[in-house]
Amino acid sequence: MAESRGRQNTVLIGQVTKAKSNHRVERSTRLLRSGNFPGSADVVYLGNIATAILAALESPETPEFTQMPGYNEQKWQLTTTSGPLKVTITSDSYWGLGLLTSGYLNIIELDGPKSIIARLIFDLVASSAWSPWRFKHVTSARKYLRKSYPNLTIVGNQEAWQGFVDQCKSDTGEMIAVMDSAITNIEKKIAAAQDGDGWSKSKAEVDIAAAKYDLDIAKEALADHNIPSVERALARIEAVLIEANPDNSINGESSDTVIEQSLEYIRLDSDLIVNPSDDESIPLIDLTEAE
Repeated sequence: MAESRGRQNTVLIGQVTKAKSNHRVERSTRLLRSGNFPGSADVVYLGNIATAILAALESPETPEFTQMPGYNEQKWQLTTTSGPLKVTITSDSYWGLGLLTSGYLNIIELDGPKSIIARLIFDLVASSAWSPWRFKHVTSARKYLRKSYPNLTIVGNQEAWQGFVDQCKSDTGEMIAVMDSAITNIEKKIAAAQDGDGWSKSKAEVDIAAAKYDLDIAKEALADHNIPSVERALARIEAVLIEANPDNSINGESSDTVIEQSLEYIRLDSDLIVNPSDDESIPLIDLTEAE
């Protein structure tokens, strides 16, 4: 495992639990295709881990097989990229001569920003009914690792999986804490302000109540390992805080301002955080850039 310039290369081994023949490999291009592909193609059994990883990637390139499936349709290697993340997955048998799906594992090599890897692993583990690091045949798995990956043990593999899960939870918890501080900050500003042109104090107070409600939703979603729900809740919070801030004067009924409630347009901004000061004055905060 190595890390430089914000990138990390890591190898994780996961137990395959299910595999179906609903994918094909185009012979001329070696690209992954759907099961109803009309061209010349061979059957490939991707398995639950590879399928979940490809589904979780954001706008990945079409996976290319660097090792084509042969007589054994569940033994292969593919690679793809998704933004700054490169993913290589190898399917190999480790028990029972590869006659049963439970005798297969996936070697997952990830090269990219650690935060993106952590999010991918978190989503994979959250969507799996079986913890990927738990092997169906432990003794055989231990022998396989000793032979093919002598620097990786079953315990070390499990710790690597769980380390990424914990990092994603920690990163998301920090985002929630930022929004919690932002709500407190804007609430203080509202309490000290009066109705003005384009801004309603009563409407802002309703917005704060909605933000607090969404903050609870974000916390519950994190506890349920549902990061997309956390992100949607945080996006809604930041949108209403921008609108509720008396400095912006944009929450009145006559305002034509549209607040995009999407993480694509709304970012967490350090200006939302309350910084302790020596006096009790409320600092001015400019949220127009965040809008």
